[in-house]
This record gives sequence, structure tokens and C-alpha cells, in this order.
Amino acid sequence: MAQWMGRNKPDRDRTSERIIITGGIILLPEGLKRADLEIVDGVISTIEAHIVPDHPCQIVNAEGRYILPGFIDIHTNGIAGFDLTSGVYDRQKKSFTLNEEAYISGLDQALREYARRGTTRVVLSSLASPLEELKRAFSYARAYKARQTNAPWESVLGGLYVEGTFMKLSEYSGAHNPDYFHEPSERLFDELQDAAGGLIRIVNVVPEWGEPALRLIQHISSRGIVCAAGHTGATGSQYCLARKSGTKLAVHFLNGPTGTSFKSFDGGGAVESVLRADDLFVEIIADGYHVDKSYVLDTISRKGVDQVVVITDSMFTANFPDMDQFKVYGVSGKVSADCKFVEDADKPNTLFGSMLTMDVAFSNMINWLTAGVDGVWVKRHESIGLDSAIARASEMCSKNPARVLGIFEPASVCYDSSLSGFTGSLESGKLADLLIASLELSEGKYRLNVERVYVGGKMI
Repeated sequence: MAQWMGRNKPDRDRTSERIIITGGIILLPEGLKRADLEIVDGVISTIEAHIVPDHPCQIVNAEGRYILPGFIDIHTNGIAGFDLTSGVYDRQKKSFTLNEEAYISGLDQALREYARRGTTRVVLSSLASPLEELKRAFSYARAYKARQTNAPWESVLGGLYVEGTFMKLSEYSGAHNPDYFHEPSERLFDELQDAAGGLIRIVNVVPEWGEPALRLIQHISSRGIVCAAGHTGATGSQYCLARKSGTKLAVHFLNGPTGTSFKSFDGGGAVESVLRADDLFVEIIADGYHVDKSYVLDTISRKGVDQVVVITDSMFTANFPDMDQFKVYGVSGKVSADCKFVEDADKPNTLFGSMLTMDVAFSNMINWLTAGVDGVWVKRHESIGLDSAIARASEMCSKNPARVLGIFEPASVCYDSSLSGFTGSLESGKLADLLIASLELSEGKYRLNVERVYVGGKMI
């Protein structure tokens, strides 16, 4: 039984907004338990076997449903026709619109769509693009965040991710346009952060830039911003230096543009350095196309569940039907015939973001973990039970991304209501960011069906 352990427990008076979710199968840190969960003023106050209401409150019957922490996607370009960098896609013109009114409306719709799929926090990632346009997009995101309309889905925007700007080598560009790569610069980063109003939370800085990269890594790390490295042809030695300077995250690990070397020189490549680093988090796009499930399970086995972060890297094409070909900053993309993935129209075997959503990613992880799978680096991955698979998938989809962002905290830490709040697990004192869902088994595959989503205790 989880009890409130913070000093700022909301008062249970008649003015408090109270919700009790009953009869659900709750994923707690110690595992799945059938229990009731009480929310007071947007925060989880009590989790007990049976909660008896002592004041007027809303009762939600979740009998037989799973209650899970909301998903946190720390790497997504967009969804439902919206792209962080380019704005809103106009089907008729077959181009993007980048003006403040359309942008804010498109971002609002995108955040609702993320939430509908069980995602309660996102960090939106940027493509390599002209700097003035990038700053303009960031300023619109800042304006959206400053609106304060109190719509619950506004809280889903957890920050921005500068992915393409500080890349270097065209052969590792993926779907980014190398014409818009820039040498790492503290001044340039500060300009971007100023445009974003402090919303930048993650920055990709490739180590092969050498000293300029190390200086920028130290600059942003000292400000509490997560430094990542991907789309990189760095040697293992260069990547190791970046880690020592503050790099904490490997960008969509094993996806296409990540350098590897089987030779004994310079510590191998980025892949080898990442696998050897016990304290480095790795992003994994869990759609089964960017990285084969065998390599996904191999990575989990080598790194440990606690260092793996499931992401979507979704494009505006996700949950945006009837899309075929498009162009973003001079790079052509197309949606596959079965609408399962996006690829570069001009580069064979180069994927262009994804069509993935976090509910599907979570389902994929459960299916891969509960099925016996032959590995590549590991001979065989034996199946695990469903309850264990749900717990591990949640760790990679909710807890670990919260840890990367610094918004996960044990319940024993006194909760301070003046903060934005801790999240990523269901514990007393944490924000009520959660979803209620059923799990359907059909033709040997599990599928998570999200039925209700709460962000800060407010239902979307």
C-alpha cells in the first residue's frame, strides 16, 4: 500500500478537486496490484486496496482495466499534420504554413493527439533548417506555452529538442539537410534558447566537431540541459570525450546514421562507445522498422532496462491519413504503401522519422518481451511473463524518459507543489499523469487500447 510521504499533501476539504479511480490494476513501482487510486488537486494522494470517500468526489470505475503512468516521448518531430520546425502541413498546397496563428492552432491539436494516445509529456525535436525559421518556430512554441488557458493538454508540451542544427557529416545526416548544419557555438545555442524562452531541454551535439563540440556540451550541461549525440560518425574515443564532458543520451541508437567500427583503432565507433557506457541512456525507436526487434532486445540485454528510453521519432505524417509524398527543407519523403513507416524518397534504405505513436510502441515492447526471440549479439532472448513485460515496457516508456528529463523523483522526497511536479510513475505525491487502458490479445499479439488519459489530474 502506497501512502502519502510529502509534506504538502493537499487538504481533503470540500473545495479540493478529488477523483477516485476504483477497481483498476495499477502499475506500482513494486509491480501490478489491484487497488483504488485517489487524486487530489491534480496530484496522486493515496493508493490503497479500497478507498472510502469521505467528501464529495468524482468516482471513476476502472474495473478490469490497467492504470499506467502516462507515456513520455522525449523525441518526436510532430503528429497529426504538425511539425515543430515547419509548422502545419497544407494538403491542398502540399506545403507547410509557418505563421503564428496556424502554428499555435496546429501545436494545440498535436498535443491533444499525443494525449489521446496516452502520451502525457513530449519533447518536440527540430530538423536542420534555416536559423531564422528555426528561431521563429521556437518563438511560436514559447508563445503557445505562455498562453495559460489551463487546457490540460497544454501541459503535454515538456520542452524542445535541437536535433539537426549541430550535426556535421552529410553521410550521417539521415533525413536532415546538411546545408543547415552549424559548428557548435555557445552563442548560437543561447540565441536559440532565447527564442524558445528557455524551452530547450535536449540538444544533439555530435562529437566529431572536436573542441567546439566539447565546449558546447559543457556549456549546456552546466545549465541542466540534456546533451545527446547521434547522427554521428565519431570514433569511440571522440564519443568517450563527449561523455566525459557531459553527454548523457544516445540519439535513436542503432538507427541508420550511427557510426560503428569492428576494428581495434580509436575505440571503435559510436555504437561501441555507447554499449560500453553504463551511465549513458539510449533512445530506441520501437516500431520494428528502424531497428529490428532482435537488436532492440540485444540492446536492452547489454545496457539494462534502466538505461533504455523508447521514443517514436514520429513525423507530422503520424495520425495524418492520406499522405503520400512530401518535401521538408529540400528533403523528399514518402509514406510506405502500408502506412507503417516513412522513408527518404531519394535515398534507398533511409527512413524519415516514423509513423509510430507511444501506445503502439508500448504494445510492440510487450509483444517482443513476451515472445521468445533470437538475438544477434545475444543468442536467444527467452520470453517473460505478461506482468513483467508490462512493468519493463512502462519503465522504458515512462520512468526512464522522466529520469532523463530530471522530472522523476522517488515518492520519499518531499513533494513541493511550487515545482512543475514529478512524474513517470504512479506514487503518492506525484502528478496524476496516467492512463486507463485495456489490453487486447488477438492472433497472438497484444494491443493496448487507451480509454482515458489524465494530465495533472485533468481528463483529456
